[in-house]
Formats: sequence, C-alpha cells, structure tokens
Amino acid sequence: MFKRLLSAITSKNSPEPESPATEPQQNEALIVAYDAYGREMHITRSEWREKVFLPSLQEKWHDAAELYDAILSGLNDGFVADLIPAAERLVEIDDIPERSHTAQGIVLMENGQLDAAENSLRAGIGKVGATGTLLTNLAKVFAGRGEDDRADEILWQAVQADPNQDNGLLWWATIARERGGEAGYLAALNTASALPGSWRAQLWLARHHLENKEVAAARALYEQVLAGGKYDGGALMMISGDLGNNGEIALIGELIAPVYDEHKHDPMAGLNLLRAWQALGNVEEGEKLLARLYALGYAPLKQPLDEFAKAFQQMRQQEAQAVPADPQQLQVSTLALTQPIWHYGLASADWLFTHKPEGAPQVGFFALSKISNGIERTESQREDDIGRLTRAIPLYFAEAVHYWSDYASCCYVQVVEGGGPVVLGGELDGNDLFTIVPPTMKYFVTGEMGYTGEGDVREWQISLSLWNCITREKQATESARVAQPELGALILGLEQRLLAHVGEQREQPQDAFYLRPSTEAMDIYLSELGQAFTLTLVANEKLPRSAIWGERAMLDWPLHMALQWPQTEVSKLMYLSGLGKAFDYKSDVLAEYQQRSLELLRDAETTQSVAAKLAPLVWKIFGMTDEFNAHRQNLPAEANDAYLAWLARVAEK
Repeated sequence: MFKRLLSAITSKNSPEPESPATEPQQNEALIVAYDAYGREMHITRSEWREKVFLPSLQEKWHDAAELYDAILSGLNDGFVADLIPAAERLVEIDDIPERSHTAQGIVLMENGQLDAAENSLRAGIGKVGATGTLLTNLAKVFAGRGEDDRADEILWQAVQADPNQDNGLLWWATIARERGGEAGYLAALNTASALPGSWRAQLWLARHHLENKEVAAARALYEQVLAGGKYDGGALMMISGDLGNNGEIALIGELIAPVYDEHKHDPMAGLNLLRAWQALGNVEEGEKLLARLYALGYAPLKQPLDEFAKAFQQMRQQEAQAVPADPQQLQVSTLALTQPIWHYGLASADWLFTHKPEGAPQVGFFALSKISNGIERTESQREDDIGRLTRAIPLYFAEAVHYWSDYASCCYVQVVEGGGPVVLGGELDGNDLFTIVPPTMKYFVTGEMGYTGEGDVREWQISLSLWNCITREKQATESARVAQPELGALILGLEQRLLAHVGEQREQPQDAFYLRPSTEAMDIYLSELGQAFTLTLVANEKLPRSAIWGERAMLDWPLHMALQWPQTEVSKLMYLSGLGKAFDYKSDVLAEYQQRSLELLRDAETTQSVAAKLAPLVWKIFGMTDEFNAHRQNLPAEANDAYLAWLARVAEK
C-alpha cells in the first residue's frame, strides 16, 4: 500500500526531511511520506500527527470526500482517538450515508464504543438499506461483544447483500476454513460465487487453482470475471499478483493488458503488468505503459517507474548493434555553440545573462576525439560514456572561459544530419583549423581521450592542445591519466591550467549567481551537459526525437541536482532549459513535470533564486494562460525592452 503524499499539504505544514539533529525518539515508529518532488521521507508518527495530519484534517472539514480520505488515512496510521469529531462531522455533511456511517462506525469501534458504533451503523441502514458494507461492520460490533452466533447471522446477510464486499467475504470464508478446514473454505467460496453478481469469490477460487497447478481452471474463472466487467479497481492487482506469484507471466499480458485502465484500476496492477512486460522482453509495450503511468503524476509511483524505465532502456541497449555507415552518404555539419549549453531552451533570455562585449576575442573548444586503437571504421551506434564526455568536457571548458575570463567562448561539435554527433578517432590537427576559425578567435583547444578498464577501476586518459591563432602554433599541451573517482578533480585542475594559459581571468564570475561545480558534483555535472546537448540537437531538429533514450531521466537529472545542491542556481536553470527544449520538440511527457516545476518556482520565489524570473516560460510550457496574461498586464518594475521582447517570444512559442 502506498503511503502519504505531502504534495497535497500546504508547504507551511510540510515537515522538513529528517536530520541528525532531530533524530526520532528510540523505538518511535516512522511514517513514509512523499514531498512535492516525489522524494521519499521518513518522519516520526508524532511529528506527522502534529505537523501534517491534524492540520490536514481541519483543512478538509468542509469537503466530505477529502474528509473521508483523511479519516481512512488516520485509521491506517492509528490516530483513532483523533477521529471521533471528524467522523461526526462527516455524517453531518456527507451526501453518501453508507460511506459516512460506515466510517463513523469503524472509528467508534476502534475507540471501544461498540454501542455508539451500532447506533451509527443502524442509522445508516435506516437511510440507505442493509448494504453489505454496513452489515459487515455491524457484524463486527456483535463479534466485539462476543456474540458470535448473532455476528455469523448478520455476516451471512452481508455476503448475500454484496458477495463482492472484500472484508465481509474474506471474513466469512476464513470462519468457514477455521470450522471446516480447506474443504469448508472452498465450499463457502463456491456458495458465494453462486450468488447473483458475484465475482470476488471467483478470484479466490482461481488463486486456489493456481496454487494447485490447475492453470486452465484459473484462467476460465479470470476470463469469466473480466468478461462480466463488474470487478472493482483492485481486482486486476489480485489477478496479476497471483499470476505472477505462480509463474504464469504470459497470462498477465494476455488477460490484464487488454483491460487495464490506469485511471480506474489500482496502480499496483500496472506495476505488475510492467514486470510482466520486462520478464517477457516486450520493451515496446512496457514503454507504452510506462508513459501512461508516468502521466498520472503520482509521486509514490515515480521511483519504481524510473527503475522500470532504466531496465527497458538497458534492454534496448543490449539489442542495439553498431551499424556500418558509408562516409560518402553522410551529411556532416559543424554546430557552433556560443553560449553555455543551458542558456539554450529559455527562449533567448538575454536579459537574464551578462553578455560579452561585441567583438570580444574568443577561445574555441572542439569536441574531443577518441584515442585511436589503430582500427577505425565509420558506423552508427548508441551514445556511450566516452562519446558523451568527448562533448561534455569541452562544453564545460567553454562554460568556464565564458564565466571566469573576459574572453567569449565557442564550442564546436560535428553532427551528422539526422544521425547525431560525430566521434572522431585521433586528435584534430590544429594546423588544419586556423583557416576556418573566425578572425576574433585568439586560441582554440583540441584533444583526445580514452579509457581502460571498467567501473571504479576504469582509468581515463585525456590530452589537450592549446593552439595560438596569432602565432599559428601549438602553445601548450596538458595530459593526464586518472582513475574514475579522480576524473572530477582532473577536469577542475585542467580548467585552472587552461585559464592560466589564456589569461584575462576574472575574480568574479560573469553572472553573480554562477558557482563552479564541486569535485563531488563534477561527474554528475558533465553528464547533465552531455544530456543537455542531446536535447538541444532534438529541439533544433538535428536529431529525431526517436533517437532519445531515457528522455525522462534527462529531464529529471538537473532537478535531482537542484534538490541535492539547493544553493546552486545553475542546476535550476538547467532544469528549466531542458523543459524549454522539450516544449520546442513537442514532448508528450511534459505534463508529468507540471507539479514539480511549480514547486520549484515556489521554492525559487522563497529563496529569491534567479530561476523564479523564468516563471512566465514555465506558465507557457504548461498552458497556464491566465497566469501568463496576468503577468504581462502587471509587469515587474525592472522590466526593460529586452524583457518585453523575451515575453513576446515566449508568447509565440
């Protein structure tokens, strides 16, 4: 059973993630909760009760459906003593008497008030008749008094009134098993299955057949129930779980997939179906279902869905093979990026960033080559670690020059039209590049990289060459070999040495909000630069959207960075930049990000983050027309012509 969602609670009532300074008292139970970003947290029962549950109960005092859900939550968490006034209030305002009197009866029973519980349940029966739910709970009252014969009589009435009421049916069948063994249990289920409209007893009988390897009999019962179409939202969870537990994986796909509706049925059935598609190797159907479940925006689902997305992506990668390509048939162009890669996707928000002077001298960076092993061939293949880093590292160095020197910077990457970036074998010869770089170019950097080994024992080798465009000669070289855990420190060290070689360093960054990534964060930062580059290619139609693997992971990555390092502004801008690019290429997963994005904006507003200034772009991305138009009619005092032009560009997206 999934636990609580904090996203439904106002931020003033949301507990902070637990810290060492506020460790729970010894042996105090913890409750699992999720914040607005879908992050799992563990907080003490007492903290949950005081800061979340009781305030939420009051907030829902005037809405019967929400108050009922809050009462159920309180029952699950054991806060029964707090629920008596809420249950009384529910009876007053609820137009569904069966629901309100059942809830009140259960609350009163849990508090030991059996007579009051009986009165409430009988009042409910007086309003709507003797329903299965009300009768089942009335039987519990008599059982609580030790009046077993009377409880049995009322329970059988409950089963007759509603043979699919799970609590009543299971209780009745369990009593039959206690008194008559397995034969008594099966007889009770068969009796219930013969009642008009019955389907739940058939599911328990099917489970019995599966456990006894009678698959055909179980299948016949499942088909009967599914064809009737009267089962509830949890039935598919039971069917799929029982099939999976008994090794009948293929039947999950055959029986559940055609009828599963994520808006009506338990999400656990969806997860069971995903497990089946994974076990059956059906990536296509698995990814289709993933998209449907992600679109629910249900925070407790996100972590398991991310795990399935990763598994399906790995399956695709294992199937993919390098395809030989004819160099004569490839159309290769050079993409020149004159801004940090996360400046793109923001509708040219030039008012937000400080610009280099017109005609400022430049330092250029060419994508690194792959160290040649002597056997080079042209082929198309999926992006790997080394391919991503051949672009991410020069992208980072170009960003460093942009922010920590008076030079303008540019990063050059060769791209096959419709096929993605090129990874060359062997370092470029700078002597071939002097005639093609612009006149403002003072220096450019080439290089190559490679590795040996795998995992933490992987060893990277990187060499860089700095070319002077005035003297037309190689001015400096830097090379190093480090283990995987030391790669971040190496990149930061190479950055400092390159800045020292080119000179014109700044003591403060070009934009005051910019912070250099830490050694700890560098690997993650480089991965984001590589992913941002891929999204840029797709947004600019240099790469088909079908070529993206793990789109959600790419969009999530900088958000995880922002939550891990909340003091960094760049990660927030990276996240919004990714959303902007996804909007440009018309991604169909964007709707999943609305809640998290709005929460990020709220946090940014509270902390006066620069990301809050991009709120109009977020409103546009998620179709929040009223908010966008209201902003245009009530512009901030600092709005200038550049800002107005940006708003116009956003409006036209």
